[in-house]
Amino acid sequence: MKVAILARTEKDVAYIKYLLSQSKDITFSDDPTQADAIIVDTEFLTPAEKEVLKALADYGSVEEVAAKTLRAKATVKKHLCSARKKLKAKTNIQAVAFVLRYRLIH
Repeated sequence: MKVAILARTEKDVAYIKYLLSQSKDITFSDDPTQADAIIVDTEFLTPAEKEVLKALADYGSVEEVAAKTLRAKATVKKHLCSARKKLKAKTNIQAVAFVLRYRLIH
């Protein structure tokens, strides 16, 4: 089984890998889209990244998110870019789908 681990720090990732390495059936993947299972730290994303992703899920466009969250459009884009990078998502839609699927936002 391939497992991807998304955690706040590399130290956290290393510790989880150490714990799971006792099983010979587990290999690790850096790409969550290629993994059979994903372990996600619930505090992996910042509160601002979560808020912007939730607003994007609710309103659908960066412009609407900026207006509804009272943030500059550039700030919204910065948070989305950061979240996409952490989640290894290629698009905003992939990032939103990921956080909804793994219940990182409600």
